[in-house]
Amino acid sequence: MIAHPAARPLAMAFVILGLWLGFPNKLVSLPFLVLLYPLGLALLGKLCPSPKGAFVQAWLCASVGHVLALYWLYVPMANVGGLPLAAAIPCAIFVCLVLATQGGIFALACRLFWRGDRPLTALAMALVWYFLELGYALVAGFPWLPLSGALAPLPWSLQLSDTLGATLTGSLWAGCALTIGGAICLQKWQGLVCGLVASALLGGYGVYSLPDTAPLVGPEEAAFQQPRPSQDPTVFPVLLVEGNIDQNQKWVESFRTATVKTYVDLTLQAVQKARQKAASEEARAALDNYLARGIILWPETAMPFDLARSSHTRSLMAMVIEARMPLLTGSPGQEAGPGRTRQVFNRVWLLDANGYPAGSYDKEHLVPFGEYVPSFFRWKFLEGLLQEIGSYSEGTRTSPLRMGALSMGPLICYEAVFPWLAQERVEKGANVLVDVSNDAWFGDTAAPWQHLALTGLRALEQNRYLVRCTNSGISAVFDNRGRLVFRGPQFQAEALWTEGKTLSEPSRFHRYFLYIPAVCGALLALLLVLSALTKNTTTKTRRT
Repeated sequence: MIAHPAARPLAMAFVILGLWLGFPNKLVSLPFLVLLYPLGLALLGKLCPSPKGAFVQAWLCASVGHVLALYWLYVPMANVGGLPLAAAIPCAIFVCLVLATQGGIFALACRLFWRGDRPLTALAMALVWYFLELGYALVAGFPWLPLSGALAPLPWSLQLSDTLGATLTGSLWAGCALTIGGAICLQKWQGLVCGLVASALLGGYGVYSLPDTAPLVGPEEAAFQQPRPSQDPTVFPVLLVEGNIDQNQKWVESFRTATVKTYVDLTLQAVQKARQKAASEEARAALDNYLARGIILWPETAMPFDLARSSHTRSLMAMVIEARMPLLTGSPGQEAGPGRTRQVFNRVWLLDANGYPAGSYDKEHLVPFGEYVPSFFRWKFLEGLLQEIGSYSEGTRTSPLRMGALSMGPLICYEAVFPWLAQERVEKGANVLVDVSNDAWFGDTAAPWQHLALTGLRALEQNRYLVRCTNSGISAVFDNRGRLVFRGPQFQAEALWTEGKTLSEPSRFHRYFLYIPAVCGALLALLLVLSALTKNTTTKTRRT
């Protein structure tokens, strides 16, 4: 494609920089830079002298980019799981090497089918990218670096996700990058126009879909925000409580009383302060009526014990009664398994305003090496990754948790990165998505910011508000257009007032969810056939 000797090193730099600086990181985040990643892979596919060379070079460059973007993987393995650095770092690198094979496969596909002077082949490669992201999410189970995750801080760029989903929308941006990049390399200005027009249509739809502003309540204002009664019955108050509990201490028996006290005190102080702000009895009554239709959120495993079997639960029940608000909190749950075995679940419990259990949800998509160790990796030195609780079992109850007008679709931590789990919650009647997480695993790294960006995509795809509460930050609220409208601080013990909104109308993506892969598959097959026919025709013409 390009004869210049600097072309291949430049393509390698595209891959590495696109991954490293395109995704949220602690240095500088430039979201649209992520589009250099697929473009660099495509160029390597064309520039390398052999298919094997194309795969290997693309894989190696993608591996370096993954290591730079996912450098934090060793942190939970070492600081929380207790692995020595000599074991944690190779384990983290191994994960990156596996994920980077997607880049090698894409480079091979571009070598075979992409033509820089044919915009339709760029569309075909966009669909290949879509299926690769989808396939790796299903098989590898760690879809942490989709293109849409990098573009999420720019909600206008992903608004088509309300129809096509974030994975396909991000892939279409990759198609635009290939069209523009190929046209520039070959100096085919018609292709450049096609790429710019396609980009303008994607971005224009986004701007059109966001006619009003959505001001962000940031960490500086969050601590001072108080609940304001609303006449809109779809608006409800939320009290997000971040305990900022040390991950290495929370499972120690002697710290449990202090943990409970931290969460109870933060919650009651916030509720009492809100009531004291009411200027009159009438205002206080209006506030109480408003708070009664809301929810108190505590994060994933905020309570490090089984609520059904612990004496500490009485403190929670008393707090809920005093606050006169229902509580949704993370806490392990235990049930009898087959024979005499014990099953432990990563659970969220719902307590009503009278302190009684009103439902629970068990996490169904567990984190490998964090909540269970795969059977073929049952090695003694990996057991520390499970902390004190041992291996969790997968949950099977996926219905929304209902309280008054709220029908909450729960997503626990890592589950928020999977589109089909949010789809399932809304399908079963959720009118708001609720994510409870514990990002203390990651420490002060880029991981919490990457996790936050991925989480907001589910709100846009499903036309639902998403309310998120974490142990150490970043607690947040996304509106139904995927915009971050509230963000709390990190590494502070805080109780933060915010609000959400219930919505019942499904998105187009929700309606067409099952058809999109089939339509994309048929379109990809058609484009590849057309590409092959065109190639044969061109070859015959040249021979003639």
